[in-house]
Amino acid sequence: MRFRRVSALLPLLLLLGAAAAARPPQPVDLDLERVTNLSGHERFDGAADSPAATTGLWRQLVFEMRLASAAPAELPTARDLQRRALAQAAPQEIPVGLLDVTTVDGRRLAAAGALRPRTWHGDAAVLTFSPDWILGDAPRDLAVDSGHGWRPVPADGRLPAAFPSRGERTVRVRWTGADGAPVHAAFTLDVAAVAAPAPDDTLHVTASIPYGGAAGGGKAYVALAPGHASVTNPVIVVEGFDLDDSLDWDPLYELLNQEGLIESLRAEGFDAVVLDFDEATAPIQRNAFVLTELIGMVEAMTAPAQTSVVIGASMGGLVSRYALGWLESQGPGHRVRTWISFDSPQRGAVIPLGLQHWLDFFSGDSEDAAFLLSRLDTPAARQMLLHHHSATSGVSAGPAALRADFLADLAAVGLPSCRRVAAANGSGLQADQGFGPGAQLVRYEYRSFLVDITGNVWAVPDQTQTRIFQGEKNLIWPLPDEYQDVNVAGTLPLDGAPGGFRLSLAQMDTTSVPYGDIQALHQAHCFIPVISALDLDATDPFAPVLTDPDLLSHTSFDAVYAPPENQEHIAITPASAAWFLDEIRDPSTAVAALPSPPTTLQAWPNPFNPSTTIRFTTTAPGPVTLTAYDLRGRQLATLLNDVLATGEHEHPWHPHLPSGSYLLRLQTPTNEQSTRVLLLE
Repeated sequence: MRFRRVSALLPLLLLLGAAAAARPPQPVDLDLERVTNLSGHERFDGAADSPAATTGLWRQLVFEMRLASAAPAELPTARDLQRRALAQAAPQEIPVGLLDVTTVDGRRLAAAGALRPRTWHGDAAVLTFSPDWILGDAPRDLAVDSGHGWRPVPADGRLPAAFPSRGERTVRVRWTGADGAPVHAAFTLDVAAVAAPAPDDTLHVTASIPYGGAAGGGKAYVALAPGHASVTNPVIVVEGFDLDDSLDWDPLYELLNQEGLIESLRAEGFDAVVLDFDEATAPIQRNAFVLTELIGMVEAMTAPAQTSVVIGASMGGLVSRYALGWLESQGPGHRVRTWISFDSPQRGAVIPLGLQHWLDFFSGDSEDAAFLLSRLDTPAARQMLLHHHSATSGVSAGPAALRADFLADLAAVGLPSCRRVAAANGSGLQADQGFGPGAQLVRYEYRSFLVDITGNVWAVPDQTQTRIFQGEKNLIWPLPDEYQDVNVAGTLPLDGAPGGFRLSLAQMDTTSVPYGDIQALHQAHCFIPVISALDLDATDPFAPVLTDPDLLSHTSFDAVYAPPENQEHIAITPASAAWFLDEIRDPSTAVAALPSPPTTLQAWPNPFNPSTTIRFTTTAPGPVTLTAYDLRGRQLATLLNDVLATGEHEHPWHPHLPSGSYLLRLQTPTNEQSTRVLLLE
């Protein structure tokens, strides 16, 4: 099969409503018979009933065109087009990629795709069309139906398209092709918000210290507290592993404002400063120097005595750990009073090794697989992953070599000396992800007289040797056959361990392929094990957390938080939001009437649900009062009012209170003590 199309992006004006005086396209040979048809490209024929393409499907169509081309280097990749479009687009703009190529026998391949698949500005959205992200012949008479009937696209390529409510939308596009025929396409768009707030300021940050021969950069979005004209009381939030550097202000705000966290901080007088890296997948040390630069900028803006809080989400917890350690050991120091590591891979992250080999095996056929594999091979991913596909040798599995170098650098700068706290999204009660070691995670088997395809994935075993990937591509001649089996032994059962999870398996299950059905036998896998998020000196990923009375002696953190159940990675719940707020508040001003918690008054478990046991010691006989307060100092209940002898005592507490943090106050004949407890939902 031969197709003709331009050899590169057309440097043409987008002529709308009139015949285009375009130069004839230069033919390029495209033979789709040599490509595994994962897009179902025959459906996209330009007819009025052509299906709507997701952004991923549009990228796959472009990917298969490049695979089929005799000169793929002359064609841009879909990701390059997308990056180019987003670099030029304002936050409310939705660049639309168009594809229109025609076979020599008159058949057409036409599709449209939203190059920004989500919008947080439904009330002010603008669809944009440009020759810079058109593949094939330039359209004429371009028109769009975004739910308001057909409207022509203006000559500047910008068409306002308001979406008054949240949810998925289908937008239809039509144009006149170079051959004069009508062409139809459609794409899907997710309206995440109708109107998102804009940042009060954006700081552009370039590191003054390079790493690995290059200096990192980023943008820091500022959301000021009411009444603040500039950054006054900062909370610096550091982003995590951004696959394609698409997490700008809008999605970051949505992530961080779960349970209204950012707005609660602003209401209490805190200014949020959210760091977005230019290249989040670069070496962690390089981005750490972006953070050291930002900390210096923020400290220059604030009063000399003003302290700050740094929160590192996911990979950001490692970036901030290195940055603060470097500032203390080799730099000018810092004024950070509290460092919070939020579900960060302090001791490594997990992507099922069998799934990594699945991506490797199908990377030549699937744009998504090729892209995700390229993300696994970035420096930051190699530094974090406990199992990496490049390190599988025989039946041995392990991390990439780059991880050992990173751990040595972390050890060299040391831990920051400020207050260190960690939150996990994984179960503190040893709950697994719903499957055991060696369990099958993905079943993909298709058989026909034309093609046989297999892509099965199993979890890593607990020591014993187990197959973790089985791959087969037996295609009709002349395409070559491929087979692969991967077996490993000696691993810990990390894939199903307690931890903040990712829905990678469920996402595979919803992927539509023309050959058979990819079935996820389980929805999620462990991404950040609890023992990693809390930096526990434990080799057992199922080590007890909430039931361990000596927990803090096994971690480098001063305080830790873990829920009883596994939660999605970086999910914020009402309980964890309350915990974050407690830790962010300056201890010198929070509930000043109550003294700091001593070691002789304790509650276990803490956090707890539904009850805890309060333990304390009296050094003299006499009256003892135990009282519960909220964090504003309001008395809620008197738990104990009695005369006790000298010695150790216990008192059970079964509160009927909302989830959140509370203070317990103990008064004895010799002293007064208090401690903080967290009631989970």
